[in-house]
Amino acid sequence: MRRIIDLTLPIEEHWRYGIKFAHTRSHANHDLWQATSYNLESHWFTHIDAPIHHDPEGVDLNAYPIQDWCMTECLVLDFSDIGDNVGITGEMLEKANEKYKDKHFDSILIRTDRGKKVSWKTTEFWDNSPYVTEDGGIWIKNYNPKLVGYDFPQDYEIRKIRTMKPGDMIVQPVHEHVLKDGKILQIEYMTNLWEIGAETCQLIALPLNTQHADGSQIRVIAVVEE
Repeated sequence: MRRIIDLTLPIEEHWRYGIKFAHTRSHANHDLWQATSYNLESHWFTHIDAPIHHDPEGVDLNAYPIQDWCMTECLVLDFSDIGDNVGITGEMLEKANEKYKDKHFDSILIRTDRGKKVSWKTTEFWDNSPYVTEDGGIWIKNYNPKLVGYDFPQDYEIRKIRTMKPGDMIVQPVHEHVLKDGKILQIEYMTNLWEIGAETCQLIALPLNTQHADGSQIRVIAVVEE
């Protein structure tokens, strides 16, 4: 039996992103068809990062042929028991990987169940989230997957974006080590990892086909054979 789990946040109005929907044509106005317009930035909701997002000299998504990474065997590293504001270190990641240390996976998911504990629609989701420490980012870089995904804001200072002022600096060592130095694609703000119910799965990830993108909304599913 095959189970399919959607790991993608719904795209809907949200205080963090400022997305708005409007009917450009509607049956209520007696138009022949209904159509909706909306504003959407490349790093809103569940999305993928290309290195150019963080590195002015980095490459865009066109440098990653989709056939090389859109379907991968994936390892789910379980930190679902972790508390608020706790850093996930390289040592913790190494311990979580111990069972599979003799096997390499093309993708890894770091699971904290953040969206199960706290609604992603609240500021609390970001403000007191667990995060990956700098040495944790180095561990991911050295593991060298094609793709890494998170169900929480992986850099501590992502929480500061909500209140940052012009000129404020946001330090993101995970982006620095994983995305810039490691050139590893990152999928941010995933959900439902707790429904996978297995330590490994097939991960299927398909971004929008926007050209030379620094990032893109992406639909991600896990496939589990039972």
